[in-house]
Amino acid sequence: MSSASLGAKKEKKVLTVEEMKAKFAEITKTGVDEQAASFLRSFVGEFGGRFEEVLDLAQDFKKYGPKTAAPGSVCELEEDAAHLFLEKRNETLTVRELRDALRAIDIDMNKKMSFIEFLLWKYQKSLQDLFEEKPGNIAHLIAQLEEAIALYQKTLAEKEAREQHMRDLEELAKEGGVKGMKAMHELEQMRHDDELARNKKEVDTAAKKRMAQRAVDKGDPYAEEQKRLAAEKKKEEEAKEKERQEARARLKAKAAAWN
Repeated sequence: MSSASLGAKKEKKVLTVEEMKAKFAEITKTGVDEQAASFLRSFVGEFGGRFEEVLDLAQDFKKYGPKTAAPGSVCELEEDAAHLFLEKRNETLTVRELRDALRAIDIDMNKKMSFIEFLLWKYQKSLQDLFEEKPGNIAHLIAQLEEAIALYQKTLAEKEAREQHMRDLEELAKEGGVKGMKAMHELEQMRHDDELARNKKEVDTAAKKRMAQRAVDKGDPYAEEQKRLAAEKKKEEEAKEKERQEARARLKAKAAAWN
C-alpha cells in the first residue's frame, strides 16, 4: 500500500469515556426493543444470524417490568425485579452473587438494570466495544438485520395477539349461553386452522435470519474473527455454567451431610 493510500485512509474515531457514557445514557432511556436493536447493530457480525436470541431475552426482560407500565415503555428494571430476572435465568447462584452481578451490570450506577446493561454483562462487552466505529461497508448487513428483526417482532406480536384472543374465547366459552357457544365455535375454528398457513410468517422469519447470516459471512471483513470470539465466549459461558452446577452439587452434598 502506498504512503498516499495510507494517508488517505480514514482513521477510526475514538470516543472519550464521557462521550461514551453520554451516548449510553441516551440508549438506556429508550424502550427494551430499541436497546436490543442498538446492541444488535453494534455487533451485527456476531449476532446477525442469531438475533432472535437477543430478542427472546428482550421479551422475557419486559415481563419483569412494572405491571402498570404502558406497552413499549419499559427500559430498565428496579433492583428487586432485576434480582428476580437474573435468578429465574440461573445467571447467578447466591444472594451475594446476585448483588455482585448487579453491581457489575449497573454501568450508570442508578441501582437499576437496563436491558442493554444486562446484554453487555451477559455477552462480556464493554462500552468501547459497543461504540467502536464500524467499517463503512457493513451498511447492507445492518439493513438485512433490521429487516429480519422487524419481521420477527411483527410475527411475535401477531402470535401473542392470537394466543391472547384464544384465551379470551376460552373464558367466554365457559360462561355458556349464545355468546359462549359462539366463542366455542370460533375457538374450534382457530384450533383447526391450517398450520402451514398460520406459521408462514415464522418460516419467512427463519429465511430472513438465514439471509442475514449469509450477508454477514459474505460481506463483513471481520466476520471470521467475530465468529471466533463468539465461539470463545460460548466456551467460557459453558465453563462457568459447569462451575455453577458443580457448586450447587457441593452445596447439596453439604446440606445432606448435616441432615
